[in-house]
Amino acid sequence: MSLKKSLLFGAAVLAAGLVTAQTTQRTPLYETFTSSTCPPCTPGNIHLEGLFNEAVNEGTFTSLKYQMSWPGTGDPYFTSEGGSRRSFYGVSSVPRLQIDGGYDASPTGLTQGEMDAAAALESAVALDAYFQVNEGTQTVTIQVDVTALQDLESSGGLFLHCAIFEKQTTGNVKTNGETEFEHVMKKMVPGLGGTYLGGLDADEVVSIDLEHVFAGDYVLPPDATDPIDHDDEHSVEEFSDLGVVVWVQRSSTREIYQSRYAAEGTASIEENKADAFTQLSIYPNPTSDMAMVTYATTADAGDVTLIVHDNAGKVVLEQIVANNGTETMTSEIDTENLDNGMYFVTLSTKLAQKTEKLSVLH
Repeated sequence: MSLKKSLLFGAAVLAAGLVTAQTTQRTPLYETFTSSTCPPCTPGNIHLEGLFNEAVNEGTFTSLKYQMSWPGTGDPYFTSEGGSRRSFYGVSSVPRLQIDGGYDASPTGLTQGEMDAAAALESAVALDAYFQVNEGTQTVTIQVDVTALQDLESSGGLFLHCAIFEKQTTGNVKTNGETEFEHVMKKMVPGLGGTYLGGLDADEVVSIDLEHVFAGDYVLPPDATDPIDHDDEHSVEEFSDLGVVVWVQRSSTREIYQSRYAAEGTASIEENKADAFTQLSIYPNPTSDMAMVTYATTADAGDVTLIVHDNAGKVVLEQIVANNGTETMTSEIDTENLDNGMYFVTLSTKLAQKTEKLSVLH
């Protein structure tokens, strides 16, 4: 793990979607405690996923689920980190939902109005995150930029947390009738405690590089009484189906300031090359069928790679454009077959990378 503090306010906040000089839109984190041995968890998960799949909620939340060790012998994908997270919140029953470290109720009762209220909050923290998976070596690398938009004190413990999750699992079917499970937490990186940020000054950026290697081979434990030993084995069904969620949380109050799904790809952290893109714009935005991306970069930057990914980090478009470095270039993004929601358009060269949001609304 590496951590670097700098004053790269402008570039990082542009990528994160700044609302004002002091705040940015908050993306709430929904943490669900559930189990494949819990009958009430079935309607809880169905209700929650139904809300998550509503077009109006696209891009307005992040979701992480911890499989628990009860009732009965518990979920085979229970982990000690998930158990400790349960203790952190004082959760004593499942299903249970925490929103940004609060709410603390059954997910079955969650309403659209409550989701709207959570999404309407602003935050003094901006996040920009990327991850890559090497399936051959079972390695996940993560890059995160944390930008403080206001002074944030160190008292009470301010931490960055990162969790690797599997978007859908089917191996942990037990007794409650569910056959598919979404956003199952697999490993917290570098561990349960996260990365200590300390106090942050307004406009300060902390750049953090993380890595986790899943050891050994896939193992499906019989139940939660013999959980995965991460030193020797793993429970990842498909490495191509992994995602990463990152969030900033104060341990004393449990408040989560900001969360973000990491985008699949890499981000340049070379400060002196941040101006390699001389312009970048996307129009129309929102769009329905087609969006135009115009940009220009320096001649020595090399070819430009354009990647579009959705809010869960899945790449939906990738293309390489030759760079002549002498005039504005334009690329088309066909959005006709994309679902409504928020997408992220990333342009990268060997010298720099920039990301802008694109809203699709048919």
